[in-house]
Amino acid sequence: MSEFHRNIPAIVAVVTLFTCLGLLSQQGLAAEKPAGNPRIIDGSRVTYFSQITVPGEYEFEVRDLGQFIQGRHQLPPALERVVAGMKTGDEKKVELSAEEGFGTYDAGKKKTVPKSDLPAGTKEGDVLKDRAGHEATVTQLSERYAVMDYNHPLAGKPLSIKISILRVDDPS
Repeated sequence: MSEFHRNIPAIVAVVTLFTCLGLLSQQGLAAEKPAGNPRIIDGSRVTYFSQITVPGEYEFEVRDLGQFIQGRHQLPPALERVVAGMKTGDEKKVELSAEEGFGTYDAGKKKTVPKSDLPAGTKEGDVLKDRAGHEATVTQLSERYAVMDYNHPLAGKPLSIKISILRVDDPS
């Protein structure tokens, strides 16, 4: 029998010992982390799923899977207040007025531009970015001109939002 084969039981014992020590140290590290399901606080990175329903004559629903960082105003302020304190698995339904949602509709945010400034094949309803990177919806097209609407598509509309929190990552 070779020297290696005679030492197999010792090698197995050492590997087993190191494996056990590694597991014990991982359990020790896990015990140092706060237990439980973190709640949404300022700085939390949140993954969510939302269903936004716009009531009215032409009721429609928008579904969105997204992320935001609490406190950075990436959501309407009223919705940001509602999600504060929620945790993974929580769901809420909230009704927002047009002002609480995406604001009132501002007719002054429409701009008429030469149709030649738009990409070929542009149609009414297309959402384009201007040279400054601002999004606008093409609301009217004629042979020579186009009307660009810089309002958010949901501006001026009350909203019913069901939000499900999929994951909350602590800011630390």
